[in-house]
Amino acid sequence: MKKEITRIDVGSAALVSGAVMALLSLVFILFFFLIFSMPFANMPLGGYEKGIMFGGGAFMLIFVPIIYGVFGIISGALSAVVYNFIAGRIGGVKVYVRD
Repeated sequence: MKKEITRIDVGSAALVSGAVMALLSLVFILFFFLIFSMPFANMPLGGYEKGIMFGGGAFMLIFVPIIYGVFGIISGALSAVVYNFIAGRIGGVKVYVRD
């Protein structure tokens, strides 16, 4: 059976896109935080250097997913608006489904 996607809800597309981007960025930033902090694990750093290195990394663990989530919401909403505009003029994506 052939169906056509003629419209995408802007709000739901924005929320899903933002959530996916935030989750993926959290996974990647955790990976990079662990990898890049390994060389410094055995170095005799003072309190100031440890605070900058590990405090900055902890700040990035919080900051990056929020920023990526916000940009994901914006890009998801814009993508849905553009899709709705184009699909209204030339037709939407055709999807084949089986019952």
